[in-house]
Amino acid sequence: MPAVVTTATVGAMTWGVLAGPSTGTSTAASHVDAPRLVLDPQMDGSDLYAFVCPDSPDMVCFVTNYAPIQQFSGRGFATDARYEIHIDQRGTGTPDLTYRWTFGTQVGASQPYKLEEIRPGEPVKTLVGNGVVPLAATGAGRPEATVDLPGGGRTLAAKAADSFFSNAKTVGLAMTGSPIIPPIDLIKVLNGNVNAMVLQVPKATLALKGDVTRNPVIGVWATAGRRGLDGRYPQMSRMGNPAMDVVTMFTMGETYNSMTPVEDRYNTRLTNFVLNPIGPRLIKVHHWSVKVPPAPRRDLWQIFFAGVAKSTGPIRGTIRDDLNAHVLNQDVDPAAVIPSDQLRLNMSIPPSSRPNRFGLVEDDPQGYPNGRRLGDDAHATLVRMLMGEPAGPGSPSLIIANEKVTAPTAAVSPTFPYLAPPHRF
Repeated sequence: MPAVVTTATVGAMTWGVLAGPSTGTSTAASHVDAPRLVLDPQMDGSDLYAFVCPDSPDMVCFVTNYAPIQQFSGRGFATDARYEIHIDQRGTGTPDLTYRWTFGTQVGASQPYKLEEIRPGEPVKTLVGNGVVPLAATGAGRPEATVDLPGGGRTLAAKAADSFFSNAKTVGLAMTGSPIIPPIDLIKVLNGNVNAMVLQVPKATLALKGDVTRNPVIGVWATAGRRGLDGRYPQMSRMGNPAMDVVTMFTMGETYNSMTPVEDRYNTRLTNFVLNPIGPRLIKVHHWSVKVPPAPRRDLWQIFFAGVAKSTGPIRGTIRDDLNAHVLNQDVDPAAVIPSDQLRLNMSIPPSSRPNRFGLVEDDPQGYPNGRRLGDDAHATLVRMLMGEPAGPGSPSLIIANEKVTAPTAAVSPTFPYLAPPHRF
């Protein structure tokens, strides 16, 4: 009979899983983060999403969330910071396109902002010069604050209800090898509002050479940096794949948050966590009948560092074996493509008529790890991938059997801006 985490350890487990080991660090894209971000929540990135818009299939939508677990706070964005979404068209780990938000002084329940488009070697282009962030607890002002962008698309920066999935079974398995008993509703523990930026952009704007047919794959990551005394903006937060915090067992927060994708392959701790992950071995201790895929884990390397394609690793037998690797772009130099943690998206795959929250492991190629939709259960999917899916049969019963899905308490919308209005506490 599998071991379980008992009632006596629930309190300690809850904080330990959320905050990480005694090092006091965790990786970006989590809800309790590295120490300096706990003290600076405006810079704390909790989630990054990238998906083909279900209401505008010729567009891609990006969502970034900051300052999670807000309940009574009307706090806006930092005024001395840069919040950025980076697009890599060539797989070089460097941005070919960046969207940058900067914010002014908050006045009551609103805050001014500017949105810029930055391409290397070209003049900076202002997309929104006098935007307004509605921060009211009622969610009022969203329609008026939605801005149409030159060249197509639209954007909104606003306070919103958090949209993440989480359940105690998944978190317990990933971090200790055993579910938490009795189950804890982590949504209730972490439920709150976030400061969100939603950006809808035409696919042709994002694709290499503007050609979505020849070059459908992009890589995405988000960063936030606060201005220092020297006038520079050192990176304080980074979000790529949503499950990287669990893969690294919440031990690389400060390091990862300051790294660029170009540096990933040189950090042996990070690469070892991917190639020889701890989670499956912990699961084996408590569930002796399951099979742990042998290291090195080239399938996980595909998911996190290379993208999925026939030429990049062992993932086969899915609807799209050639899914989201940069080497699939016809105008990319394969020799220049480097391994790095990015949220990769194949823009040519249309929205699923019946989306599955497990994405690729249930043959839904439009879901995680091909980008990330608001309805994707990324951490539950991670446990299944850690145990070998979709490269092999894995152990899906660990997640599916007797599972209580803990979904967001405020439902997202299929239309822009997708995120629910903020909770009213």
